Amino acid sequence: MDQTGSAESDRALVRYSSLLPRLVFVAGGVICLFGISRVALELFGGGSVVTALFNLVFVGIPGTVLMFAGYWLPRSDVSQEYYPRVIGWIVGSVAVMFGFILLRDLHPGVTVEWSTGTQSIALMIGSIGGLLIGVQESRVRIRTAELEERTRELEERERHLERQNERLEQFSNVVSHDLRNPLNVASGRLELARDECDSEHLADVERAHGRIEALITDLLTLARQDQSPERRSVRLADLIESCWMNVRTEDATLRLEACATIRADESRVRQLFENLFRNSVEHVGPAVTVTVGDLDGGFYVEDDGPGIPPDERDDVFETGHTTSDEGTGFGLSIAERVAESHGWEIRVVDGAGGGARFEVTGVECPAE
Repeated sequence: MDQTGSAESDRALVRYSSLLPRLVFVAGGVICLFGISRVALELFGGGSVVTALFNLVFVGIPGTVLMFAGYWLPRSDVSQEYYPRVIGWIVGSVAVMFGFILLRDLHPGVTVEWSTGTQSIALMIGSIGGLLIGVQESRVRIRTAELEERTRELEERERHLERQNERLEQFSNVVSHDLRNPLNVASGRLELARDECDSEHLADVERAHGRIEALITDLLTLARQDQSPERRSVRLADLIESCWMNVRTEDATLRLEACATIRADESRVRQLFENLFRNSVEHVGPAVTVTVGDLDGGFYVEDDGPGIPPDERDDVFETGHTTSDEGTGFGLSIAERVAESHGWEIRVVDGAGGGARFEVTGVECPAE
């Protein structure tokens, strides 16, 4: 019953608020007609043309302002719920002006003529001032409400991220311990089985174990990318050579043309380069040539393979996407997450020789 009554009250308030601009428009029109009639009476009654013009200005302007307010309010950024406040400011300001004149008139020591001109001036100042104050105050309230709503959304998102980080931490613990422990047991049993028999199936089991280990490593890397990076100066040449040594590159060749120093989290950038190198070897072949060079505000990693078709470039960074039997589908996703955590941008373009070229831009490169 209470909810029904509240809903009806809300609907009544909406209807009332929607009528206010029309009432203001009509009131402004009435005031304009009053001003025109005052002008006509002044002129046809043999009065001064100057007085008639003043009456037209001092009465006509407030009427015009009110008509404009009635027309403009429904088309403005002022919400309907604030219409009563705007109208209230107009009425209140006019009342204050007339109250001031009335007090002066009632004061025994002040002689003030209660003229139409005085009323017109009070009406003009009150209506225009009230409109300006009402609109500005309503806008301030709207902006304040929007900021409060935005703050609530940010607080809720922060709580959501905290819960998500807790789940990621739990996931990392499960992957690190609960999955690796049985995997170590299985690897140990595999070695015992090799001592007892020689079977071609054991090699397949070993490859499966290796793939599981790679998946666990990549999943852990992805889960830990949301933490803020700890930046320091990193010399690309030294880092790249170290990363190249950590990857099974077979007969691949590295052409190092990068000599810049960047501000970054070294351990995460190491993951980016190692995954890009591994991606080239897995998708191009063991004899691939990988070139790493400087860019304006970044660097690039390019191979001499067949490249990536334009219609597939948006897909390569998706988690789980791979076209290689050896890949886990997480390598390029990790590279993208590393770039995003630093505020960088990574994209795929055609290399100089037609291969795939990964460009990382937006990198802070301090002057050496």
